[in-house]
Amino acid sequence: MSRPTASAVVELAYSPRENALFVSAPDWQDESRSRLLRLAPDSLDIQAEVPLDGKGFGVALDDAANRLYLTQGFNGAISVIDTQGNQIVKRIPVMQKVNFEQLYQEHELSQTRRDFLLEQLKKWNVVDDFPYKLRELAIDADQHRLFAPGLGLGIDSVLFVIDTETLELEKILPGFGYNAVGIVTDPTRHRIFVSNMQGQIITLDSRTLEITGTLEVEADQLLNLVYDPATNRLFGVDQGIDRDEWRNNHLEREYAHRSPGHRVFVLDADSGKTLAVMPTDEVPIGLNLDTQRNRLYVTNRGGVRPDSAQGSVTIYDTEAYQPLQTLPLPPHPNSLALDAAGNILYVTVKNDGDSAKAGKPEHVVRIQF
Repeated sequence: MSRPTASAVVELAYSPRENALFVSAPDWQDESRSRLLRLAPDSLDIQAEVPLDGKGFGVALDDAANRLYLTQGFNGAISVIDTQGNQIVKRIPVMQKVNFEQLYQEHELSQTRRDFLLEQLKKWNVVDDFPYKLRELAIDADQHRLFAPGLGLGIDSVLFVIDTETLELEKILPGFGYNAVGIVTDPTRHRIFVSNMQGQIITLDSRTLEITGTLEVEADQLLNLVYDPATNRLFGVDQGIDRDEWRNNHLEREYAHRSPGHRVFVLDADSGKTLAVMPTDEVPIGLNLDTQRNRLYVTNRGGVRPDSAQGSVTIYDTEAYQPLQTLPLPPHPNSLALDAAGNILYVTVKNDGDSAKAGKPEHVVRIQF
């Protein structure tokens, strides 16, 4: 089943407790029309709309607490939603706008780096803006904390830590390298894993908030991660997008590629050792792990902003490390949510260039296995 849903849909979360599907629906033309949508999981009908004051992006669900957290990726804040009342509880600002030229001077960037960055920002007509972009979120309910990587715009990334009892910013942790994006928790061992775009996974103790290690891995661009606690394995998608110019500028050296990309990497969570590599279709982005059935679901965008795309979802056996099936889902399948009890997969499908120009809505898809 495929249902046109909004002008844009990004991430989604399934709530067994509420028997509902929550989807972030930013409006790129008029952010005042951005919403969080509550969908009926069987019909995908819209049951409720939560207005947002900024474009929503990543979501993380704390079902036991009836809360959904949502990054306002370009607005320097995280919103907290009551999933029973379908309303915003609080908007948590985590940063202020800065002047980028002043920021780069304060960080003592070299003149070469500053010249490159400021020239790029001029192309986007950006002088003053938020210094970090927010994408993904991870909850550690035992520690009453929410973690959100902040992707630094020309500066090293950080990790924002939110106290989920007070709903206040607790701390900003530095030291996460170039473009920290992926994050996943290991509540049993009190670990947080954060991946960046320079081939690293950084491990954090969720109790002390101390960085305990940095794993150099064979994947260059682990955009998103999932963790299997039973086997202590990390699964991550290595995108394969050309980021050389920006990355080399950030590192002030030529980055040596470790992978051709367009892969799923399976890693030992302690050592970072590669256990398996599984090829994907072009530009994998989202992944979801079904530990009950030993299945991994991966969305493949099918290109980087092409006019016409033929994206897909690939299903892997996580014991044999083999693809089982690839489902065409054009144009751009993006994010995933799983109803494990019902064996149902939900996918957001974004527009390619032609669909966007035609003003078509983006879709949510329900796949019953």
